[in-house]
Amino acid sequence: MATVCMPKHLPKRLTPQQRSLAESPYIRLANDDYPDGVNHYIAARRKRKGKKSAHKRPLRPRSRKAVAEKVCNFLTFTETPEMHPSVPNLHWQDVKEWHVTHLYENAMRLGIWSQQYFLTGEASPLEAETIDDRVYEVLECFKWLEENGYISNFHEEGTLAFIEESYRPISSRHKAANLRDLDEPQDANFTPRQSPGSLIPPTREQHVSFLAALTPGTHRLAAVLIYEIGFRVSELIEDTLLPGLVHTRDQDALFHLPTWPNRPYLLNWSANDDKMIGVLPTREQAWNSIGRDTTDCPYRIVGKGLVIRRVDVNVATAQSIYRYVDGPRSANLRRNGRLSGEQPAQLLLNRFGEPLSVHAVQDAFRRASIKADCGYRFTAHVLRHMFACDFLRAATLARAKQFGDFSPDLTFEMLEKHGDAVVNVLQKRLGHALRETTLIYLEQVKLSTLGLAHTISWNDHLDGDED
Repeated sequence: MATVCMPKHLPKRLTPQQRSLAESPYIRLANDDYPDGVNHYIAARRKRKGKKSAHKRPLRPRSRKAVAEKVCNFLTFTETPEMHPSVPNLHWQDVKEWHVTHLYENAMRLGIWSQQYFLTGEASPLEAETIDDRVYEVLECFKWLEENGYISNFHEEGTLAFIEESYRPISSRHKAANLRDLDEPQDANFTPRQSPGSLIPPTREQHVSFLAALTPGTHRLAAVLIYEIGFRVSELIEDTLLPGLVHTRDQDALFHLPTWPNRPYLLNWSANDDKMIGVLPTREQAWNSIGRDTTDCPYRIVGKGLVIRRVDVNVATAQSIYRYVDGPRSANLRRNGRLSGEQPAQLLLNRFGEPLSVHAVQDAFRRASIKADCGYRFTAHVLRHMFACDFLRAATLARAKQFGDFSPDLTFEMLEKHGDAVVNVLQKRLGHALRETTLIYLEQVKLSTLGLAHTISWNDHLDGDED
């Protein structure tokens, strides 16, 4: 399969233009061939004002890698003759537009070009947004290749009969996948993330059992921060930096920003300084509430899609953070012989005194779920989902009281009247680009609230029949 490679050990004496090209990720095909035109496109890829073109200012390193991965996925598709046996030797220079829009796109829509399909044999259609993004990037790439003379006749149309013959294997694979025996054991190592709308949030008792099963210290604090603030797991790692420490921003990090210095610098909390995005509120803020109108410690983080947003750390949680810093974290650093000037700026550390990884967080949550044995598989995504639902409930109740409704229980009417206003705030807290994504949580809370009332009525009806 084609793979994305990252350059290493670049020569020191390079012009800015040479370094920009040399630092770009590149693709190697399964036969170790170097698709020069495709790699030149990746190096030249630009983005400006929402209009994607290869003739604008450079993408950030992480975004450029994402472009490479999208194109690489299609090149792997072309290298897989089982997906297009009528054109088994499909080379990237021979690709036509219909290969992308009729074969590749439909393979993803039918769910037979996905990780889950190849691991379990079960058709698993990808999200429409994912498919559209991949197809768009591939089309942009091959249009650029044609414009720059690497390929020709990209828009050449094949005969209808030949296109149908090429598509038939994709359709037959989809039918075969649907006819798969549902009792056939699946690979337990693959557990795709569920959509928020398909999840039933855990009960308070299950949540308490899960937290109790986590190792005190790093892992338990990680779970608390995700639930109370609504972090994504990657944001938890990248956006919890301690003030007062010297830090070097990773220029290829997921959340790279051009305003971040490329040299070590001293971190400190700041409301508006972009260089201090992701730096936690100070120790003084956690304990000094004089002159503060709220019980939260605010700061800014940067998340998915480089969206910068404000989050608020509860004062009690901020104090817990610094108790962890003074206690388990300091003991960890001493045990590993890390001097104060050599310690990482990341809040959460593993047992070796190094920044905790996303995989380590996920693995800790998995082990704790098994240990708790509470009937629910907790993940970072589940905790973020709980934050969204509980925030909606609490904020809607509070807003209803402001308008004179002092009912102690959340009602469907409250959600109908005040839910939309709360969603606007929650969208910013979660960092969702689209409001429709956040509305999923509101609809789920509405259904659970209304469903509970209807279930009670139904039970009363059944109890009456028994009499």
